Amino acid sequence: MNRTFAILLSVYWTVNFGFAAWSAALAEGIVVPAGALGTESAWQASQFFGHLGMVLGNALVAALFAWTLLVSLLEAGDRRETANVAGLACAAALVMLLMDVIYAGLAAKAATFAPSAAITMKILAVLATHLVLRREEVEAESEEAVQAARPASRVSTLRIIDAAHDTMAGRVARRQGLRFSPPANDHGNP
Repeated sequence: MNRTFAILLSVYWTVNFGFAAWSAALAEGIVVPAGALGTESAWQASQFFGHLGMVLGNALVAALFAWTLLVSLLEAGDRRETANVAGLACAAALVMLLMDVIYAGLAAKAATFAPSAAITMKILAVLATHLVLRREEVEAESEEAVQAARPASRVSTLRIIDAAHDTMAGRVARRQGLRFSPPANDHGNP
């Protein structure tokens, strides 16, 4: 797998979470609650800070995936930094999606927090993205190990071939001293 897939995933999640932050900001608007009295005021304040947290959290995750995109575009061969930033972005995305489930449950005043099908699919997609990016990191590490081992083995092979060539050339070029040997059944009688 090449870097292009990591770049495309980074672009997709940047746009996805950026759009989520933008739509959350536009849906209800970030409006400071008016001065009401008692528990109604506390409830409005908690909704305000929860909504603000969702907008800022989605924007942060979008920024992390944009950072992943930037690092993957600018790195020169070493893909470990992209994997580190991508892991951080995927973890933040999972936290944000779980917070989205909790916020939706609290806003609906539900007794249980059950993720919707869309949120479940997003969670699975982020996990798949993390696995794909992790797989790419493992492939990059194994490729680096193979590349590091290849030149040494190639140099060793060339040295062995060179030594064999020198030995054979020395034998061919050297004059052989041939002498007469009597047959094995001849007992010294010429």
